[in-house]
Amino acid sequence: MPQEAHLGGSVTLSNTSMTLTRIGYGAMQLAGPQVWGQPNASPDPIAHTLGLSDNLIDFTTDTNRVVAEMHYTNRFARTPSVRYIFSHAGGSIPYMSARFAIIDEMGFVQGGDERGTAADMFRRMYWDTALSASDPVLQMLHDVAGAEQILFGTDFPYIRRDIGVKYKDRINNSKKLTDSEKGGVFGNNSIKLFPRLFSVRHSAAATS
Repeated sequence: MPQEAHLGGSVTLSNTSMTLTRIGYGAMQLAGPQVWGQPNASPDPIAHTLGLSDNLIDFTTDTNRVVAEMHYTNRFARTPSVRYIFSHAGGSIPYMSARFAIIDEMGFVQGGDERGTAADMFRRMYWDTALSASDPVLQMLHDVAGAEQILFGTDFPYIRRDIGVKYKDRINNSKKLTDSEKGGVFGNNSIKLFPRLFSVRHSAAATS
């Protein structure tokens, strides 16, 4: 089970030699080829005045901040061997892709020659479907990132099992993805990202 990595700290995953290091508010870097991240509670006291939980609005907004910071500080560009996975379809990143394009075109932030465009960056990142498996979101992810960058996720056990199953059914019934693209979301994209999964599954099939 992954352990919590506190802001600015590191933790070694149980029964492994892999170290998880927090590299910014809401993002964590694994010393290896993959990255996981989950937001902390919002530090903004105003965000709590409505009596809403952080996971409704602030977690997704925080993901937007992390992606923007990582891109415009050229951290993505300087870690080309690292594969990044953003949960919940990247917050509202797909919806904001046109804004990123305007920032790039107007050259507001220095370092563009090194980092490239946000549009290219979106197609290098991976995005999961946790709490985001609806046709409008899948369509935006497909257009902005490409179907091969979408990974299946549900947020279980933080949501009920039956809701997680509904998200799987929504993807299965989606008119926005082809059958081949659905197969990618449900496993083939993950196998390319985590080749050890393929070797374990292949070994299990061979011995069954």
